[in-house]
Amino acid sequence: MNTFEMLIKVIPMLVTIALGYVLARKGVLKESMVDGFKQIIVNVTLPASIFSAFIKIRFEASYVLIIISVFAACVLLLFIGRLIARIFSIKSRYFPFLLTGFESGMMGYPLYTMIFGAAATANFGVVDIGQELFIFLMFVPMVIGAGSGEKGSSGMKASLRTASKSPPVWAILLGLACSLAGLWAYQDTAVFRTFDSILAFMSVPTAFLICLVIGSGLKLSIRNMRLELVTAVLKLGLAVVFALVLRSTVFVPLGVAAPVATALFVMLVLPAPFVLPVFMRDPSREDVNFVSNTLSIGSILGIIGFIAVMLLGL
Repeated sequence: MNTFEMLIKVIPMLVTIALGYVLARKGVLKESMVDGFKQIIVNVTLPASIFSAFIKIRFEASYVLIIISVFAACVLLLFIGRLIARIFSIKSRYFPFLLTGFESGMMGYPLYTMIFGAAATANFGVVDIGQELFIFLMFVPMVIGAGSGEKGSSGMKASLRTASKSPPVWAILLGLACSLAGLWAYQDTAVFRTFDSILAFMSVPTAFLICLVIGSGLKLSIRNMRLELVTAVLKLGLAVVFALVLRSTVFVPLGVAAPVATALFVMLVLPAPFVLPVFMRDPSREDVNFVSNTLSIGSILGIIGFIAVMLLGL
C-alpha cells in the first residue's frame, strides 16, 4: 500500500475525529450520547469484531513468545515509570501507570482494522494478548493499591471481577478457545459464513463511533499542562524504543509476518488504558486532572503516531 492509498484510508478517520470534536463543542454530541456510544462499542461492536477475528486464528507456537515479550515490556515500562518518578520527585502516584499499558480496545483494534480490514483483526489480537494479561494481572491491582492501600489478593480480586465482566476479554478468550478447537476449519460451511456475516455486520460501526468518541474528548489546549505533555511524549518515546527492540529481538528472529509487526507498533503508540481513572480510589483533584489531561494528550499523540506508523510502513 503506497503513501497515497494510506492517506485515502486515514483522511476519513481524521475528518470523523474532527467532526466529533466540533459536535461536542457545539453541544450536539452530549456526554450521555458519548457514554452510550462507548457502551455500544465495548459491549457489542468491538467484541463481535474481536471474536470474529480470533476464531479464525491458526495459533502458532511462536505466538507464546510474543505474548511473553509484550507482557515483559509492559512490566518494564511500569518500573521505568517508578524509577523516573523517584529520580525527579514526581508527586503523582499515578505517573508510572501513565507510562505503561495501551488503550487497545477503544483505539487499537478500530484504528488497525480501519486500515487493514476486519479480517486482519487477529494480527492485532496476537500482540494484544500479553498486554491484556498485564492489565488485569498487574496494572489494575496496583492502581487499586496505589489509591486505597489494597494490595495482593484484594486488588487481584477486583481486577478479575472487572475482567469477568468485560465483553472484549470474553471475546478474546472464547475466540481463542474456538481457534484452538479448530473451528476455523469449517469457515467454508454455510453455517460458519452466516454467523461470520452477522458478526461482520455488527462490527461495521466501530471505527466511526470510536473516532467520534475520540474527537469528543480531545482537549486541544495544553496551557498549564507541562507535566501532562512531558508524560505523554515520554510514554510515546519509550514505547517506540520498546517496539523497535521487540521487533529486532523477537519478531524478526521468529519470522513473524509484517502485518503482525505493524500491529505491535500501532499498539505501542497508543495512550495508557482509559480504564485507569475507573480504578483510582479517592483521588485528589490534582490526580484526576493530571490523568485525564495526560490521556487526552496521549490520544492526540496516538493518532499522530498511528499515522506515522502507517506512512513509514513500520
